[in-house]
Amino acid sequence: MPDRNDHWEVDPTEGDVEAGVFWPVLRNVGLLVAMALAVAWIVSLFSGNAGFDQPADIQPERQFLATGSPPQPGSQPGGRALLIPAGANGHFLVDAMANGGKVRFLIDTGASGILLTQEDAQKAGIHPASLSYGERVQTANGDILVARANLRHIRIAGLRVDNMDVWVTRAPMPISLLGMTFLSRLSSFEARPGGLILRW
Repeated sequence: MPDRNDHWEVDPTEGDVEAGVFWPVLRNVGLLVAMALAVAWIVSLFSGNAGFDQPADIQPERQFLATGSPPQPGSQPGGRALLIPAGANGHFLVDAMANGGKVRFLIDTGASGILLTQEDAQKAGIHPASLSYGERVQTANGDILVARANLRHIRIAGLRVDNMDVWVTRAPMPISLLGMTFLSRLSSFEARPGGLILRW
């Protein structure tokens, strides 16, 4: 019989002992990696939205980056930008304040001017019945008769453009168009996969 004082030596190269030695190390490394990924994710959330604010007068999905003071007529661009995400159909829709009335526009780089429906003209304080519809403009759906009018200002979040000539039409249209006469008043605009960026 073996002596009770004998002791058994275990070969350190055996698998069970090796697993027992390295498991705590692997577990700690895994925890560190998980913590690092969580921190990186949190940092990306904050850094990705840094400087963005939700404008009160447009839909929640719009994002507004403010880095300067509101533009004044005739002033130099202040380095501000507005991101308008593309809709499901790829179109850029934006809720704007036209003469203080809320109007939804389709931003159309192929349209030369600003075209208002009868309903939206009324929201902007224009009386469609008092206008003279003697001009003809070409649209994607053919020629339509329009009348000239003027907007004191159009505001989209912190972007404001004053004294805009517009057309009002009696033709049935699903939405008003915001075209190049508006976009040309900006310092630049750029279509990206994430949306349309307006800069002024």
